[in-house]
Formats: sequence, structure tokens, C-alpha cells
Amino acid sequence: MKYDLLVDGDRAARVNSEQQVRDWLGRYREEHREDDPDAAHVLVLERTLLAFLTGGKLLDREQFLN
Repeated sequence: MKYDLLVDGDRAARVNSEQQVRDWLGRYREEHREDDPDAAHVLVLERTLLAFLTGGKLLDREQFLN
């Protein structure tokens, strides 16, 4: 499974596991401690094999926050 991490609608990263999503979100929250500590500007898009047809599935980022 692949995941796209979008910041304000633009892809910032593509990762290959849920743990990598958690790690990326942790770094993002640390870097944006002053302006976006809850990562409200981040969307997590799950990319399945059919994502080229369906666009993927938007996931709740809260499930990845520590």
C-alpha cells in the first residue's frame, strides 16, 4: 500500500507504509510546531492498485498521530 501526504492539496511525500506516514507526520508536526502543530493542513491519501481509476481513499490523519 502506498500513501500520498498532501499539504494544502499539493503532494509533499509518497510513502510505503503506515509507519512511514506516522514518522512523516511526526517530523511535520515538529517542523510546524508554531503554525500547524496538529497537522491540520495535511491530508493522507491511501493509494491502492486501482488509485489511477478511483483517485485513492482519503484517510483520517488522526489515526496516524501519536
